[in-house]
Parts: sequence; C-alpha cells; structure tokens
Amino acid sequence: MDEKLIEEISSSTGVPQELVSRSAQARAEANGVDINNILASWSSGEAVSTTAVVKSTEPVVETVEEPIVVETVEEESVVVETVEEEPVVVESSVLTIEEVEPPVMLFEKITKALQYGSLFGVVAGFIQAFIMSSNLYEGLVLESETLKLIANYEQRDFILNLALTTTFFAVLNTINIKKILETNFDGFGIHTSDRESIFLGLGLGLIFGSSSAFLITSNIGQTIEGILPEDPTTYLIPVFGSFWRIVLFGVVSQSLITLITMVLGVPKGLDIYEQEQADIVRKRITGSIVVPVGAILSGGAVAIFISQVFINFHDYAPLFALIISATVLLFASIMSSAPKIKITRNEVLIAGTGILTLIIIIASVAASQH
Repeated sequence: MDEKLIEEISSSTGVPQELVSRSAQARAEANGVDINNILASWSSGEAVSTTAVVKSTEPVVETVEEPIVVETVEEESVVVETVEEEPVVVESSVLTIEEVEPPVMLFEKITKALQYGSLFGVVAGFIQAFIMSSNLYEGLVLESETLKLIANYEQRDFILNLALTTTFFAVLNTINIKKILETNFDGFGIHTSDRESIFLGLGLGLIFGSSSAFLITSNIGQTIEGILPEDPTTYLIPVFGSFWRIVLFGVVSQSLITLITMVLGVPKGLDIYEQEQADIVRKRITGSIVVPVGAILSGGAVAIFISQVFINFHDYAPLFALIISATVLLFASIMSSAPKIKITRNEVLIAGTGILTLIIIIASVAASQH
C-alpha cells in the first residue's frame, strides 16, 4: 500500500487517511485488483481497468468504467463534559538553611571554656562544701594547739557524697555550657547531643569527684586508733581546711569538665571533609580515654570481688586461684588462636560475667562446706 498516494488523496479530498485506506482496500477486494491501482486511479482521476482471465467457454468480461466513490463517514461530535473541580490547596514548605559561623580558634575556645567553667565551679564548689559541712560532720572539736575546728566524719561517706555531688554538677555543666557559649558567641557551636553530654558528665564527674575526695581525706584527714581493742577508730578532719579544698577542687574540676566538653565536641561550621576528619579524631581521643578507664574500673571491680572471696574463704584460695587462672588462660588462648576474630564489647561482657558467675558458684559451694 503506497502511503504517499493515500496522503495525496487525503489532502486533496479532505477525507481522513484511514477512511481512504479502508475504501481502497474494499474496492480492490471487490474488483480483484491491486490496491495500488485503485489508489493511482483515484489520484489521477482515471477509471480503473479491471481484467479477469476466465475459461474459453465463457464470454470475455468487458471493462466497465466506474466513477470514484469515496465513502465518507460522518464523525460523531463528541461532547466533553467539563467538571468543575474544587481548587486544591498545596502547602509549600520553605527550606531554611541555617548559616553557621566558622569555628573559632582553639586557643579562644579554651580560654572561654575555662572562664565560664571556673565561674560555674565556684558556685558548685560552695554548694558542695556547705552540703558536706552540714550533713557529714559530727562532734566538732576545737584543737588547742592550732585552734582549728576539727570534726568527726566517715571517710567512705565523705568520698561517696563528694563524688555524687560533683557528678550532678558535671552533668549540668556539660548540658548547659555548649548551649550558653553557642547562644552568646559566634563559632562556639558543637555537634553534641544532650544524651552524649549526660554520659560525658557522669563519667567525668565520678572521676574528678572521687579523685578530689581521696586527695582531701588523704591530705588533711586524721585517723586515730583506739587504745583498747574494743575502742572504735575515729576519723577527724579540719572543717575549714576541707571547706576551702572542696571549693578549690570544685573550680578545677568544673573548669576541666567544661574544657573537655568543648574540645571533644565536633565544631559546627566545618565543611564535609573537615567534619569527617574531626569525627575520626574525636572517636580516637574518646576511645583512648574510655578504654583504659573502663579497663581499670572493670578490673578493679573484679579484683575487689575476688579479694573478698579469698579473704572470707582463705582455705580455698589456691583452688579459686587455679580455676580463675585457667579460665583467663582459656579465653586468652581462644583469642590468640584466631587473630582475625573481632572481640567486641558484648564478648568481653559475657566473658567477665562468666568469670564472676564462676566465682559466685565456687564461693557458695565453699560457704556451704565451711
């Protein structure tokens, strides 16, 4: 089928190409001729000559000139109903990009952190000193030689209370200091969440609080043994000496806590590459601090439990030592036999729990046999 002829006929007559094609095909089938002949005759306006070959007995069919008949199909008018739709309200949200100032120099950040940390430490230190003086001191005595006011106290309660109060103020310090500096000064913002600040304050508060209490009690605390075996041991401490030392250690502790919080926090305003590098350095620093401290605390806890078992059941001390040593060597041999094995925190906790469980079971058996 010649498409060009169809286009010419359609353009000259105004009849759609599909109707021209159908009419030509129907006429070609009716006359038994090629469809291109039909299209050619329509295009030139000549009659179509159709010859048929039949048997000799039949008469020859003469060619009949037929006029060109183009069937036109009246297209039905399509009525499109227009439906009035309700207007759709699209809420557009505007994305606001916070412009963050570039971080300040490290020296300026250290100076400002120590300044605000010391002010917070003065307030926290005085509050701690008043709490310790009003709740832990009993039996005030005026020493005749030095005219110092000395009080009777419990060393364990002193260390525990100073550690807890320091931890409380440390948590407040780590949460508020980053917000205060970021609000009042440009370039002091850090990417540290409140959850991270709480954990940082807990850890630093316990470390600085217990260390300060131990230094104070070992420096100015006095231990008076009883003369007779039934006489109790008395612990004395100068009231004003401990008061000013608590304030001083409070200022130093809170200043260092503020400094560590600001230095370890990843600054805002860095580009992508600098922020990735800062995250890597931060993880290395925190890991180098947390891992040794965690090892010391966990090792100290295990040592305390083991020592209590040895003291209370000294007859079974060699047996306990052999079992614990064998367990530790077994765990170490498993780790060394597979150098590519990944020892995560969960595996270490499971191993430590197993050792403690073994100690408790052995101590229970020994207690029942004692």
